[in-house]
Amino acid sequence: MVRERVKEVWQHYWAQQRGNEVYLDEMSEAIISELVEICGSLKGKRVLEAGCGRGIISAKMAELGADVYLLDISLEALQIAKKHFATNNVLATFTHGDIFDLPFKDSTFDIVWNAGVMEHFEEAFQLKALQGITKIIRTTGQFITFNPYAGAIFYVIGKKYAEQKGKWPYGPEFPVKSLGDGCRGAGLMVLREYPICFKENLSYLSYVSKHLRSIVKFFLFPFSKDFLMKIFGGYLLVTVAVKQQR
Repeated sequence: MVRERVKEVWQHYWAQQRGNEVYLDEMSEAIISELVEICGSLKGKRVLEAGCGRGIISAKMAELGADVYLLDISLEALQIAKKHFATNNVLATFTHGDIFDLPFKDSTFDIVWNAGVMEHFEEAFQLKALQGITKIIRTTGQFITFNPYAGAIFYVIGKKYAEQKGKWPYGPEFPVKSLGDGCRGAGLMVLREYPICFKENLSYLSYVSKHLRSIVKFFLFPFSKDFLMKIFGGYLLVTVAVKQQR
C-alpha cells in the first residue's frame, strides 16, 4: 500500500538524518520568501506545518512571530525539529500524528501549509488529506502547499532515470500538475498556482549525469529565469487556497 510504503521510507530517511547539520538552504529560503509574500505579517497567526520534517522553515516563521504547530508521522523528524527549535530559541507545539487523521479541532489554524508532502500520495489520498485540512482551517484561513511539479521537465527526467536505476531515495512520488480538482472536492478554492525554483529543477539532471547538468546549464545561462521557468518549469508548484464560502 502506498501510504505504508511512504511511511516506511520517510521513517528510515529521518533516522539516517540524525546528527546531520540543519540549515536554511536555498530552496527553503525561497519557500519562506513565498510564504511571507502570500501571508503578509505572520505575527500572532496560528500556523500548522502538516508534515514538517526538520521544521527549518517553520522555525523561521516562529522567529517572525507565528504561533507554530508542527505535525509529522515520524518521531525521528520531530526530534530533529525540536532540537532545531531549541537551538534557535524559538517555541512550537510538536504533535506526532498523521495527515490523514489530523488531531486538531475544527477551525483551529489561520494557515496550514506543507512542502514535499502531497505528491507522495495518489489523488484519492490527496483528497482525504485536503478534506481534513479544510476542517481545521479558520473561515478566513489559507492552505499553502509546495509540491514537485509535473511540468518541471528536468526533474521529471532525472526522477524517471533514478527510478529505473533503483537510485530514487524518496519513495512513491506523483508529480503534481494541479491540485485544483482535489481542493475543490475538499471545499477549498484555489486562488493561484505557479512554479518556483528553476535551479532545483535543473539539479535533478545530476541523477542522469553531472556532466549533462553542467552542459545544459551552460547553454541555458544566457536566458532569464522567468523565460526558463516558463519553458522548463520550476521544481515546485505553489498552490494557494482558501475555504469556499457557503
